[in-house]
This record gives sequence, C-alpha cells and structure tokens, in this order.
Amino acid sequence: IVNVLGCFTMGLLTGLMALKLNLSQEARAFITTGILGGFTTFSAFSLDFAYLVERKQLAAAGSYALASVVISLIAVFAGMNLIRTLYAA
Repeated sequence: IVNVLGCFTMGLLTGLMALKLNLSQEARAFITTGILGGFTTFSAFSLDFAYLVERKQLAAAGSYALASVVISLIAVFAGMNLIRTLYAA
C-alpha cells in the first residue's frame, strides 16, 4: 500500500511540478528522489517476496511481485493524469 500510495503521490508531484511549479532540477530531484524516494522504498516488498520464495510459495511470490509493479505503475499514471485533468484549463 505504501508503494502504491508513494507512486500515486509521485505522479501527482511530477505532474504538478511540470505544469504549475517552477522548480529547479535540483529541487525536483530532491523532492521526488530524496524525500518521496525515502518513503517508497521497496525494502519491505523485497523482504516479503524473499519470505514467500523461501517458503516455496512461488506462485504467491510471482503474483505479489507482478501485482505490486503493475498496480504501482497504474498509480503513477493515475496521479499524473489527475493533475493534468485538474490543470488542463
């Protein structure tokens, strides 16, 4: 959930920075990679995946990895599109 929320927030912020906020590249990198990147680490995801593999629950591990990546990517696009829609006028 944290990764999905983080990806959605990343989409919102990058859309907002592209359309409304006049920030330097350094500030953009600090906000997205520095602050938000620290929030959305994949360490918990990786540990959960490793536990599933070690328990020989390979189907669950594969499903978990695929769903996590796909849902996170969808969340990024949803956040970007929401900002574009809100600021299209």
